[in-house]
Amino acid sequence: MIAIEHDRDDFLVCRVSGKLTRPDYDAMIPELENALQLRPGELRMMIVLEDFRGWNLEALWEDIKFDIRHRNDFARIAVVGRSRVEEWGTRLSKPLFGAQMRFYDMADRDMARAWLSEGKSDEPAQPGETERAD
Repeated sequence: MIAIEHDRDDFLVCRVSGKLTRPDYDAMIPELENALQLRPGELRMMIVLEDFRGWNLEALWEDIKFDIRHRNDFARIAVVGRSRVEEWGTRLSKPLFGAQMRFYDMADRDMARAWLSEGKSDEPAQPGETERAD
């Protein structure tokens, strides 16, 4: 399941749980594309992985297509999760985005929020920049 929330700090929060399927993307993509159209400039987003168990093949394909189509529409993406596998997945995603990406442990969620909110006029990210927040 994917649930999208509009945060008061002017970024989106995507809560991701369970094993994702094509219907999850069919519901999420129009909402996310609408948010991209309504916001001036690049979007900042927090992806919160809660009991995330991956994708089925159709969902993975939809995810890859969305990521490539919108690779330059995001300024910063903070991925919040619990495992090294989720951190590894964040690193593997870096070629698909022109955004800065950081992985945060669930205990450091406030740090992720602060990073997303800071420096709205920062220099643009280098393509595929990914780092782990310490």
